[in-house]
Amino acid sequence: MKANGINASARLLCGAATFLALAVTGTPVMAQEVEEPAAVEDEGEDIVVTGIRGSIQSSLDAKRNATSIVEVISSEDLGLLPDLSIADSLARLPGVTAQRVRGRSQQVSIRGLGPDFSLALLNGREVVSAGNNRGIEFDQFPSELIGSGVVYKTGDAQLASIGIAGAVDLRTVKPLDSKKRQMTLSGTYTINDNGSLNPDFGADGYRFFGSYIDQNADGTIGWSIGATVQSIPTQIIQRELKTNNGQIARTPAGVIFPRDNPRQGVQSREFKRTSVAGSLQFEPTDTFSLTIDSFYTATDDSGIFRGTETPIASWSTNGGAQVGAVTGSGPFAESATYRNVFPILRTDTQGADSSIFAIGGNMEWKATDNLGFVLDYGYSTLDRDDVNYESYAGTGRNGSGPADTLTFNFNPNGEYTIDGLIDYTNPANVLLTDPGGWGQVGFLRVPETNDELHQLRAEAYWEFDGGFIDRIVAGWLYTDRSKDFDNNGIFLRPGAGFVNSSRAIPSDTIIGSTNTKGIGQDIIAYNPASLLTNGAYTLQAATDDTEWLVDEQVHNFYIQANIDGEVGSVPVRGNIGLRYVDTSQSSTGTISGGRVNEVSANYDNWLPSANLSFEVMEDTFIRVAYAKSITRARLDQLAANQNINVNPLSCSDTNADQIPDTVIGFNPPALVCFNLSGGNPTLQPYRSTSFDISFEKYFSPGTAIIIAAFHKDLSDWVINQPTILDLTQQIENAGFGSILTNAPQLATGAFDGPVNFSDGNITGIEGTVRVNFGDFIDALDGFGGFYSVTYSDAKIDPPGQNPIRIPGYSDLTWSSDIFYEKYGFRAKLAARYRGGFLSEVPNFAGGLEGAEALSETILDAQLGYTFEKEGSVLNGVQVLAEVFNLTDQPFRTQNELFNAGGASLGTSFPSRHEIYGRTFQFTIRKSF
Repeated sequence: MKANGINASARLLCGAATFLALAVTGTPVMAQEVEEPAAVEDEGEDIVVTGIRGSIQSSLDAKRNATSIVEVISSEDLGLLPDLSIADSLARLPGVTAQRVRGRSQQVSIRGLGPDFSLALLNGREVVSAGNNRGIEFDQFPSELIGSGVVYKTGDAQLASIGIAGAVDLRTVKPLDSKKRQMTLSGTYTINDNGSLNPDFGADGYRFFGSYIDQNADGTIGWSIGATVQSIPTQIIQRELKTNNGQIARTPAGVIFPRDNPRQGVQSREFKRTSVAGSLQFEPTDTFSLTIDSFYTATDDSGIFRGTETPIASWSTNGGAQVGAVTGSGPFAESATYRNVFPILRTDTQGADSSIFAIGGNMEWKATDNLGFVLDYGYSTLDRDDVNYESYAGTGRNGSGPADTLTFNFNPNGEYTIDGLIDYTNPANVLLTDPGGWGQVGFLRVPETNDELHQLRAEAYWEFDGGFIDRIVAGWLYTDRSKDFDNNGIFLRPGAGFVNSSRAIPSDTIIGSTNTKGIGQDIIAYNPASLLTNGAYTLQAATDDTEWLVDEQVHNFYIQANIDGEVGSVPVRGNIGLRYVDTSQSSTGTISGGRVNEVSANYDNWLPSANLSFEVMEDTFIRVAYAKSITRARLDQLAANQNINVNPLSCSDTNADQIPDTVIGFNPPALVCFNLSGGNPTLQPYRSTSFDISFEKYFSPGTAIIIAAFHKDLSDWVINQPTILDLTQQIENAGFGSILTNAPQLATGAFDGPVNFSDGNITGIEGTVRVNFGDFIDALDGFGGFYSVTYSDAKIDPPGQNPIRIPGYSDLTWSSDIFYEKYGFRAKLAARYRGGFLSEVPNFAGGLEGAEALSETILDAQLGYTFEKEGSVLNGVQVLAEVFNLTDQPFRTQNELFNAGGASLGTSFPSRHEIYGRTFQFTIRKSF
């Protein structure tokens, strides 16, 4: 299903943007009221400050001069701090956390609100997302090509977009900000210490980077280009015990043990990414500037999972597993033995092939000394094709082969082991088969996601000659976005060579066996690719395939006064603004009977904002901020895939044409004619009213203390809840509209699905200390440190229901580092902690589902040396050794434990346990 809501003028703009992309490969633009952090390197007699300390100074300087409450990380931080993705670097900022998905930090949460509640910008413009929702997968953006990252905790009326959590603006370099030609080359070797867990995937990889920045002699034209190529391994040891209350049993003494189908094994992945970014900047005079920037990234995240599902439930295959000895005093068992178990051997080929292209142009013309105009256009597009190919094996169809006896040994940290009787690495013991009697020997899912976004801004500003108000800005910002998703599910049925749904694994596909380390469930490793093409599997499309399209058109009209004056004798800077947002949204999916279901809705919002910074003493600031903000609902919640049913007690079909035509009774909400379920394309956005205050003391360019408090009143929170809605569009789309002619009241019907229902709030405090020890003690020159902690209390209280968790919310987070940098040497140790949170983890269907994640502390380290000898061929050469996840911190989720009466035992036991290993990187870098 392709986007159909782009008008002719948008297509012309898209064509023009594409032409510009072919003409020049570009990068940065769009500045808000945050000064670009740049390397501090003054020529002549001035002191030169570069490296880690230079980036800290420029980041603090940008934060100090910002009119909003922001956190800034500069190019040194992104390029040279320990980071496998930008999300790692952002997660070290106060109030910002990241979740690891398949071993990589991928999603970012700001102040306790998950990735779907913040927005990502590229050079100040909203950008497409690689997932099937709004949350950005930050590993799509190479850190080497990003000059700075700005996290907006409070926004203003002029900002392109901000969610109720905030926004992350990734900015590429501006070539005219560099005063000289710069060239950089680097090569990195990377290796994971988990080793090769699957024989067809290695444990090592590479990362290469090159960039070139230059300007003409007059400094009126600048250009830049950068490119990076990488292949990074991921090796994961996975356990999923399934310990929630519906998946366990108890001994007569009350000791809890699992009674479902634990899943365990090893996953190997190779994350390949090729990215290019560049810009052309033209400033012939002080009154005119034109910048064209573009970004392209192509990723291939391929991998394979090999492991076992172990059906140990009483209802499982062939009579159910039988429980033997269960040891331990509780509340959870130390071990449990199960007989009559028929493990399901899973070989799941997984992959995501995606590409993002973004291009933008920004033109500013100052018509007079006071009057100026800005025109900005951005276009981005995503094409993504996923694959999740499941191939099943076992000892026989539906438990017809030999049964196994398995003993699970439960470690309280979730790292359980399994002892069994059958060797599943021996091809004589294993068949390609239908192990569960489901009528299928595998499943293939090939989801497709397409995302296209246009954004056009036109604004005018007037600069005052002195006075309290520095500038008045008025503008219009239009966003047109179209995103579609097709699940494309396919059943794999027995084909050539199968007898009674079983056949031997072809010898030419066998490549070895897995290495599950301590799990004890190694299985045979075969390459299932040829089974799809040689007739071994026959393909049958699933009838419940999910397909949807969401279109959004958003008009923003805004006016903002920028302030730079004094209140009494106190200098004050900031802004006061108002934004009017008019949103039209529509979704196309299917409704009962396979008919096309297109549903649209409109809403508007008035969003005032204010940011004021008072310099109460020299280098001492108090900031206050107020804003109303919105986040549009998740795209899958807006999807128009719905089911509609007719209640025969309310209306009947008297002529047997399957269309109701007679009203029997109608008394909503108790008695209605139509009942609807599924997504809700008429959802209003999440809304927030936020209040912030911050105290900031800057002692020196590299030393500061910052304390901030924040409060957000949240409303229109989306939860699944039965309600009464106007179902006119759906009734007509389902072919039932004729009954509304004489009985229009029947359009009021019952809906069961996502609705705007709840309110809540978040209140928190942040503290940050950044110290350059050399500012105070000469003997400690070169040493520095950072510590930040955020505590927040959040709750969503649905009326008449128990409070619900906010995805991504951790009550306590902190980050810290200590470094030494002098005489060419650099060493850094960085740690970050987040408390337990409601995570989103991959499920069997390839999507994400909620799980209660345990707290984790990630420790990274770096050691390097830069040669500094003029005239030497080694001058400027830098060598770096880095290690990520130094303590091999696992990712774990848990489930609460209950007694037989349903009362909580006040404790939990791990469910999911994933070990990612340590990743080592060795880099050689040269700047010219």
